[in-house]
Amino acid sequence: MQLNFRRLLSSAPSDLSQAQEHLVAVEKLNHILRAAKSSIIPGFLGLLLCIPIFAESAGSTRFYLWFGIAIVCLCIRSYLVFSIKPGDNIKTGFHKLNWAIGLCSAYWGLGWLLLIPTFTLDRYFLFYCIDLIFIFINIYGNCVNWSALLSLIVPTHIFLALFFLQVPDPGADWPLVIGSGLFFFYSLKLGHMFSISWEKNLILRFKNEALLEELTEQKNASVAANIAKSDFIATASHDLRQPMQAINIFLALINSNQLGDYEKQLIDKLKTSAEHLNKMFNTLLDISKLDAQSILVKEGFFDIELIAFGLDEILRPIAASKNLKLRFQYKPMEVFGDKVLLNQILINLISNALQYTKVGSVDVDFINDSQALIIKVSDTGCGMSNEDLGSIFKEFYRGQHTRTMHDGLGLGLSIVSRVVKLIGATLTVQSELNKGTIFTLKTPFAISEPSNDLDANSDIDDLIRYDAPKFASLNALHLAVIEDDRALIQGYQQYFSAAGFIVHLIPLSAEEFQTELMQIERLDFILSDYRLGNQNGVDYIKRIREEFNCDIPALIITADTSPDHIKRFEDLNIKTLHKPIRPDEILSQISKHFQ
Repeated sequence: MQLNFRRLLSSAPSDLSQAQEHLVAVEKLNHILRAAKSSIIPGFLGLLLCIPIFAESAGSTRFYLWFGIAIVCLCIRSYLVFSIKPGDNIKTGFHKLNWAIGLCSAYWGLGWLLLIPTFTLDRYFLFYCIDLIFIFINIYGNCVNWSALLSLIVPTHIFLALFFLQVPDPGADWPLVIGSGLFFFYSLKLGHMFSISWEKNLILRFKNEALLEELTEQKNASVAANIAKSDFIATASHDLRQPMQAINIFLALINSNQLGDYEKQLIDKLKTSAEHLNKMFNTLLDISKLDAQSILVKEGFFDIELIAFGLDEILRPIAASKNLKLRFQYKPMEVFGDKVLLNQILINLISNALQYTKVGSVDVDFINDSQALIIKVSDTGCGMSNEDLGSIFKEFYRGQHTRTMHDGLGLGLSIVSRVVKLIGATLTVQSELNKGTIFTLKTPFAISEPSNDLDANSDIDDLIRYDAPKFASLNALHLAVIEDDRALIQGYQQYFSAAGFIVHLIPLSAEEFQTELMQIERLDFILSDYRLGNQNGVDYIKRIREEFNCDIPALIITADTSPDHIKRFEDLNIKTLHKPIRPDEILSQISKHFQ
């Protein structure tokens, strides 16, 4: 039964009680029904266990009469329980369950009249304990409804009362009479306590579900609003760019030399305003592309010097117009990553720094930190307050004390934040009012110093032809190579053989893999790709280490920069290098283990 919990709990008082009462009744029925179904098999097993325990003491006639009645009651009970369907009337369902519970309680109670009179004292107390255990273990399953609880307890105690009334000497059994009365009372009390606790938990669950439903609706509304906003921005930016393009053309056609000074000033102001509008439209278009996830990361090799030169060429005129120093500091290095997106991030950050700096300089530092590129953009501008720092990456946000210094939309840093996330980088900011700001961009881009020995974009043939340097410490060391690319297999074999290794090419099929390992007496190092069809290099490395019962040093070559995978490699003591990478760097990494 599907119900709107929030509407149920927030409805008018006149409707709330009835609606909630119905819902609670449904939950109670389902709770008792589950308990009844789960106890059917134990009920039959319990009767079968009574045969070796009570049949001889009670006598065959009496015991099997009681046993037959009990079996019939259990069969009727099973039929009643399984006849209740989810769509049935609630009252009808409770009536069937009460009869089912009452029948089960009745045949245990009937045992007091048919079996107990013939029992010895030990069997007498054993049957009494079983009867009490039966009631106790079923209290929680039936306590949520008074009629079900009474159906469980009352039939047994009625037969127990009849038994005590017909015994020859009732005074001798007074401890059992008092104990039974107390058990009856405390069974009802315990059931009542269970019921209150269960109903409180149920109401709490309803409230949690209502809150969850409300939060889900709010989240959906927020997502819908964000989609609508993105659609509007995309549509508006595209539709408005067309007439804006016409304005640009017409302004370009005006020959300012034929105008007077006043008219020339007006046209220059119009061109400046048009340029600002163009920048705003480009910013809106960038936001719409990022929201639509239509920008893809395209990685490749590029030179830091070319990036710095391009940025300097674009942004130095802006710095010169404000008498600011724009400095780029770097060492020659090659980077593997998305040059276009990195350039977009830096243009926004440097433009932002120039915009908010009146005196001093803007410095851009390219740093090689553990083979990863870090970029710092520092300025001596107005800085930001702590309040602004918490909001600068929000859309359309502009700081109160710097609003007059910039007439943009407040989307530049929001775009930066999204592109940073897209390339898997992190961006932190430190700032102090009236002293300046430092943005630190930590990228996942692998970097290396340029080498004349092997071009970064060399293909497999270059790898094969490359004359590998020899390390004396590597001669006659056994290297396992795990790879599924035939060209790379050939390249690795020639390159590392030339470097002095004894190379073992490990097949990937299970049978050949095991056969090859049986023929290898020793292994000193394992070199593996990560993605190997349906397998991965980590699994092969683990199997080889298990076969040799040794934590053989290993290196994985992969293009995967997932933090989870990198963490897994570290946990298994496996070094990692990221594609594409020169073979001399692989060799250098391997040699570190033998120095």
